[in-house]
Amino acid sequence: MPAALAAALSATVLSTTVLSTAALPAAAAAAPSPTATPKARASSTGTQAGTTRAAAAPVSVTAAADTYLVTERPDTAYGKEAKITAANWSSPWHSQALLRFAVPATPAGMKIASATLELTFAKVTQQPSSVELRSVASTTWPEATTTYAGRPATGSVIATAKVTAGATSLSFDVPDGRLKPSAAVSFALTDPTASSAAVFHSREQGSAGPRLAITYAAATTAGGTLCGASFQPESGETRQQALAREDAKFGGLDSARVFFSGLPESWPLKVDYGKRPLVVSFKGDADDHVAGKYDATMRKWFADAPRDRDIYWVYYHEPEQEIRDGMFTAAQYRKAWQHLAKLAEEADNPRLHATQVLMQWSLEAGSKRNWRDYYPGDGVLDVLAWDVYNHPDTAAKGIYRTPADILDKVVTANKSVGLPMGVAELGSPLAAGDADGTKRAQWVRAMNAYLAGHGSKWNMWFDLNWPDGDYRLRDQPGIAAWKEFCAAS
Repeated sequence: MPAALAAALSATVLSTTVLSTAALPAAAAAAPSPTATPKARASSTGTQAGTTRAAAAPVSVTAAADTYLVTERPDTAYGKEAKITAANWSSPWHSQALLRFAVPATPAGMKIASATLELTFAKVTQQPSSVELRSVASTTWPEATTTYAGRPATGSVIATAKVTAGATSLSFDVPDGRLKPSAAVSFALTDPTASSAAVFHSREQGSAGPRLAITYAAATTAGGTLCGASFQPESGETRQQALAREDAKFGGLDSARVFFSGLPESWPLKVDYGKRPLVVSFKGDADDHVAGKYDATMRKWFADAPRDRDIYWVYYHEPEQEIRDGMFTAAQYRKAWQHLAKLAEEADNPRLHATQVLMQWSLEAGSKRNWRDYYPGDGVLDVLAWDVYNHPDTAAKGIYRTPADILDKVVTANKSVGLPMGVAELGSPLAAGDADGTKRAQWVRAMNAYLAGHGSKWNMWFDLNWPDGDYRLRDQPGIAAWKEFCAAS
């Protein structure tokens, strides 16, 4: 929150650049939406129009590990075999195949557009009519020693591929959200057809082994950044009424920020947010999370989360101050993140996105921090997000810092770990000399243009009167600027 920045920033002279109004972009051409309800949107993982960057070359990733497991031989390992099988014999002989891939880092400015699992049959007789692809949460099972008795848990069917008679190959379209950059992913293959077996070449067979073909598209798209807001009830409002006020003021928010001071509220939430994506923050003591004290609660929360919208879940947003004050250590915080991410994976819900929120201030030299101290490691997060402010001390000098001055380090940080970004809190009080808000409105447009141009998933205006400054958009130029963004997003 902005208050957490005040003490550190007030004693620091920032290297700022005055935002020249001549350099600001014109207002978006789209007219503000007259509706006060959220706009219908496609899933954030879908393809969006307006690509401005050429697609990166597709990559083919060979399996990092594969094996098969036989029900009737529970203590036998087959990790070094030249084949993997998914069989459903009545003899009886039942098997399932296990696959693991190491997903590479996503090229800068790109996102995963699609992925296909490709397999080559080693046997073309007695094939099943179809093969099922299932999720597997574990990505640490040992290839050489995994047996049916010690197998990782197999999840639900996520794709089914039909087998034509005598087919020599088979492929599955991997559903959106299943692959994380710079992380491992596991799958299982099962055979639903009686008296049949799907027999494929294993990775020991080189290029004939399992392959994951990944294609990329530009993350920078027109209209791809959602508008949202952080807000609280005012003047005796309920939270539902506060949401309605924000929707009416901005012509309908695409997304919303939700805060819980402890563990998250059970689903469905008490406020009806409709089908819009949510950025949901919760807390809980780091050591208690690691020790499993809240596992039952969190497992249920992840399992009950909606599957018809994107939920960006955040453990302990802005942890920097608490870590500085000794509430917990950075190491404890990272371990809690890793523990929670594993619980979320068990839910097998690709609309759940692990999202870390740090202070943009932690990227400034004056903070004397290294943001990587808080980063829980590759493969844990789906989104690395930030709280971004033109600080009250800066505004008091009549300055709105330029987007590049504030955000270039954010873009660099996200690129360094291959993760998409979002802005969970964006704000500035009115600067000195900007009584009617015209210059702040221009700053809002410039910030949104910069963030959309760098693929931000969502920008949330901090629409609150906070102890260190009033960030609310109550002036007509400011409201119009955010309304234009919501209409165009």
